[in-house]
Amino acid sequence: MKITAKIFILASLILLSFLAVVQSAPAADTALLVDNAWVSVHRPEVTLIDVRGRDAYMQGHILGAINIPITDLRTQPDGLMVPVAAAEELLGNKGLSIEKEVVLYGSGREDAFLAFWMLDFLGMRRVHVLDGGIENAQSKLSATESGLARSVFKAEPILTERADSDYIKAVLYRNSVNIIDARTDAEYKGEDVRALRGGHIPGAVNINFAQNFQGNTTILKPHPDLANIYGRLDPGKEIIVYCQTGVRASNTFFVLKELGFKQVRVYMPSWVEWGSRQDLPVEDVTYFNFVSILKRLSELEKQKGE
Repeated sequence: MKITAKIFILASLILLSFLAVVQSAPAADTALLVDNAWVSVHRPEVTLIDVRGRDAYMQGHILGAINIPITDLRTQPDGLMVPVAAAEELLGNKGLSIEKEVVLYGSGREDAFLAFWMLDFLGMRRVHVLDGGIENAQSKLSATESGLARSVFKAEPILTERADSDYIKAVLYRNSVNIIDARTDAEYKGEDVRALRGGHIPGAVNINFAQNFQGNTTILKPHPDLANIYGRLDPGKEIIVYCQTGVRASNTFFVLKELGFKQVRVYMPSWVEWGSRQDLPVEDVTYFNFVSILKRLSELEKQKGE
């Protein structure tokens, strides 16, 4: 074989290896969590969505952001996600399509992540969350409402991202499934009872969602710290996350997705349902103290008459 031919083959192999690395490396805009600098660079291509209530939005929002209150995507009074058809109509009327790239933000630690889970479940693949929310926004705030032309939103629900009680019962004792309780330690142990019963789903591991944040801020911890928190989990197993009403669990869902976990479900009715149904098993079970509540109500009634 001539030297030139060997050089050509060697160069070709090097080029193919380089292309393979480039194609396998994630693109910069595939990050789920983004910061203010990222938004500034990508602002022309993305739609900012403020998920706070309309009053808060009108008092001041990131310039150009549209308003889709998270409450519009939840049923009342149980707080579950609205039916898919209702979500399609709402999001389409707001100018969204399943292909659109969006950045979500809210206030506090919860609502933007709940919106993320909902949009992700509906099939949107280009959804980001602004780290820190409105509290950490560095853009100029505006009181002028923004909007988009009406569009068609055709959902492609990812059913493997949602769990119900029947599904959990069916997989409860399988070694291939991890269940994460994102509530406080007191709720998990049944000391803080927020349903008919306290306690937790059998076999669930308690990882309080508050651990995901830096101190008392709305900013998530760095990737290595989050990886350490969830290091006990097996990425090859399916993970089901729950809390009290599915809101805190949505933050854990987001973090696990950011860490690269592929099989993650949210049990949206969470403890409100599980703890109140006597047909569902509970570990460390305690019971809601109705007697103390009635006693307290009686004391309040007496105070009103004094």
